Amino acid sequence: MLKQHFKEKSEASFIGRSSYLSRIDENFLKGRHTLLLAQSGHGRESLLRQSCAKSNAFYIDLRKTSLSPESFAVEFVSNICFYNLAKSNSELPKYQTIAGLKQLKLGKKCSETIERIDNELQKIKPDQSLLLASAISFAEEFAAEADKKYFIAINNFEEFLKLNNFSHVTDSMNLFFNSIKGNKRCSFVLSSSAIYQMKRVLEKYPVDIVEVSPLSEDETKELFTAIAGKTDERILKLVHELSAGIPIVVSSIAARFKHEKGTDVQKNLDLVKYILASLLSTKNTLPHIYCRKLFYESLNRARGESLLRILLKVISQNKQLRLTEIAKLIYRSGPVTKSLLERLIEVDLIVKTGKTFDFANPVLKQWCKLMFANIEFNETPDEETLKEFGAIL
Repeated sequence: MLKQHFKEKSEASFIGRSSYLSRIDENFLKGRHTLLLAQSGHGRESLLRQSCAKSNAFYIDLRKTSLSPESFAVEFVSNICFYNLAKSNSELPKYQTIAGLKQLKLGKKCSETIERIDNELQKIKPDQSLLLASAISFAEEFAAEADKKYFIAINNFEEFLKLNNFSHVTDSMNLFFNSIKGNKRCSFVLSSSAIYQMKRVLEKYPVDIVEVSPLSEDETKELFTAIAGKTDERILKLVHELSAGIPIVVSSIAARFKHEKGTDVQKNLDLVKYILASLLSTKNTLPHIYCRKLFYESLNRARGESLLRILLKVISQNKQLRLTEIAKLIYRSGPVTKSLLERLIEVDLIVKTGKTFDFANPVLKQWCKLMFANIEFNETPDEETLKEFGAIL
């Protein structure tokens, strides 16, 4: 079996994440399917890759997979066969076509499934649901013929919903779970950052939902000190507060702090604030790339981008706001504003707490505040430059 290159270089990457790995491992051993949910930047992909590195597993990213029923069927079967049968990566081409897959020496059921897929592909109007069901069922058939247990990690699983756009596919999620209903040897770890959407869509299916939380204060301290060295407790507390426990933000602050820190605690506290503002306002830093990606990917999943951007701008510039306050600030009626807010809640950008609304991610809120104020630099700004924007920061 070919090994995908998943092992992380740093143990710091998994601080506060061992319990999630254990849960995935336990589900695999018991033959249960897992739904791993986490906001971007919380280490979801690293968890998946680490799980795959430890087990008889392979990893598929649906954002890198062809999402027509015909192409998906071939690619999914191809991946299973290639990673389990090939002896070197140079053999990949012969696994990428249906003709190549038909030449493989497989058991009866697997061979019949590949033949069935090929027969459908020859038709002018293939049965797209049958193609998908055949490909997904192939994983269990392959595991049974190999007399092994496998799990398959599928990242960005929300992309599977796009298959509903094809004429013969009416409910892609129902099709997926019906295809794996009787699995005894192959379990799935399905992963997504579309938390609200996936919880709603998959609530009726037999899957263990594992939701990754931000780092706790103690975990933030552990990660920060692993990178930056021994640090004053007041600074560690501030880092946790400003980073909201988001691992990519904590580690980025720590990497800068390690080289720029002094001996004066108060100056170091100010330094942490400067570092975060600098990271969020400077292009090509990890936190800036992270926030920009999260913002636009989430917004693209919602409808009515122009009004939604105005609403997000207003919320980023204020503390928690009530519906009536937001409606007044964006010059829209209460019902229209409520509808806009619901769209942003559905894509995990906004959360409602009691009667007020705010960003789900405090770091993204700070980035939006800077972005909407047009505070963005090509190179790292000095402290004096950032101080000019003190009222905004």
